[in-house]
Amino acid sequence: MSLYRQLIGVISAVILLLVSLWIIISIHSDKSTLIKQMQTQAQNGATSLAISMTEVLKNNDRSRLGVLFNAVSDLGDYQKIYFVDLDNSRLIERAFSLETPQVPDFFIQAIALPPIEARAAVSSGWSRIGDVVVVVSLRQGYEQLWQATLEKAIWSLSMALLAILLITVIIRLRLRAAQRR
Repeated sequence: MSLYRQLIGVISAVILLLVSLWIIISIHSDKSTLIKQMQTQAQNGATSLAISMTEVLKNNDRSRLGVLFNAVSDLGDYQKIYFVDLDNSRLIERAFSLETPQVPDFFIQAIALPPIEARAAVSSGWSRIGDVVVVVSLRQGYEQLWQATLEKAIWSLSMALLAILLITVIIRLRLRAAQRR
């Protein structure tokens, strides 16, 4: 094997390795950011529902709780919302159909987002009467991560191939110039 092919092979391998490592690190960073965003979404949903429930329970209007839970589910991408009293008994619960993420199974297994839920206290006057719990659906998170990963992989590999091509041309020209001397 010629020196030219060896150089191109080694340089190509190094560039592709660096690009692969960058993509993996980037996915991990995106995953951490997404988890924080989803935790914030869950906490915001739980807090707003708890505040609304406080008003509903103050008026002792339990029939409006179901309407309230349905309204909150329309605002976010939730898997489940429930209210537990101080004895940890579920008084009301809404579970929503889970759509399968439109991403490959290997990606879901490799990324494995943790379950994300948030709690907020519900009070009546000065007394705490229970907690509302919001569990976020992970479908949207997987789809966002998959899309970001595809975009980064396409751009990164395109730039890597362009760099390899440019390096190949430069080395070829330098070796020809060296042979003429």
